[in-house]
Amino acid sequence: MSLLKNTYYIGSGWGNKMYTLRQHMMFERSDGNVYESDRYVKNLSIDFDDAYAKAVQYSKKDNIPLEASLINDLYPIKRKTKKDCEKHAVELQANINDFLKDNPVLAQYFETYGNVDSEDKDVRDGIGYAFFDIKNKFYKHGKLSEAQVDFAIKMVEEYVTRKQNEKKWEEEKANAEPVPVTQDRINFKGVVLGTKNVETQWGVNTKCLFQDDRGFKIWGGYVGDKGDKVSFVARVQVSEDDAKFGFFQRPTKIVELD
Repeated sequence: MSLLKNTYYIGSGWGNKMYTLRQHMMFERSDGNVYESDRYVKNLSIDFDDAYAKAVQYSKKDNIPLEASLINDLYPIKRKTKKDCEKHAVELQANINDFLKDNPVLAQYFETYGNVDSEDKDVRDGIGYAFFDIKNKFYKHGKLSEAQVDFAIKMVEEYVTRKQNEKKWEEEKANAEPVPVTQDRINFKGVVLGTKNVETQWGVNTKCLFQDDRGFKIWGGYVGDKGDKVSFVARVQVSEDDAKFGFFQRPTKIVELD
């Protein structure tokens, strides 16, 4: 590999915030192909004359020519003044106000849930940290994409629904009767809450979570699909951890109810 070119030049850096010294190199490989390298060397200055003087100094010190032909293509470095920052703050707040006015649901969710204490893990974990990240980005930039708005609203609504269901389930459980303690096969009547296919050594079996009209819940063999109201006869065993939950076996006389 042979070196074809090795020069320094002045760039204006990422975001045009500072003049930087860069090195441009070109190599020719043994197969005839040319390989280029363009790398950052160091920051120079926000003042062009000062940056140029330093570039000349580094060029002489490192014995690498300064490619002056690129210098005239630079944009001037501009730093925001206090007046610029104040103007930006006013414009940002106006954008925030307009956006919240156009998106009242999200505005309410930001107000209700967006300012929870950082240690309130129940809310933060329940909604999801992405919601708070979207909220912080919004107040930083004053805008959100339609997808971000929809996602943030969805996270809050799913959280609210879960909390409502948890409260409902707690109330139902508090009012439920305990699972009967008996060795006999007894009658159950209620609704199938859900089904799940379970793989066993005899193949795949469909199991059901069933809620009896007396309030308790039991898990066992297939008696219907989710939402079906049925009655059946089975033997039941109470859970060791929860008197209002049990397991039923060998359901028979299954009748679908209106």
